[in-house]
Amino acid sequence: MSRRHVSRGLTAALAPCREGHTPLVANPYRLARSIPDARDIVGELIVAGVQLAIGGSVHDPTDPIGRLLFNVLVMVAEFEADLIAAGTREGMAVARAEGRLKGRHPKLS
Repeated sequence: MSRRHVSRGLTAALAPCREGHTPLVANPYRLARSIPDARDIVGELIVAGVQLAIGGSVHDPTDPIGRLLFNVLVMVAEFEADLIAAGTREGMAVARAEGRLKGRHPKLS
């Protein structure tokens, strides 16, 4: 897997997958942070003959309905990640404005 947004953990988890295997991903957010990355991952799995189970259900990405369900799940996961990032930025801005966020303390004086 040569995408830049793929974690080492995901790469290590999917490395032993061979034809006929079905890795289980509890949440699409754990698979990828964006729709294009998720599609790339699933595309590589399809080429390798590996099915993917998301939340306990195996979705066939070659079937139109399976592809729709996968895209909806990944889209919601990407939206959730964006909401979390926006909330974090807002919280940090408030803390910075109140003087509670000053950054990392220097190790050396």
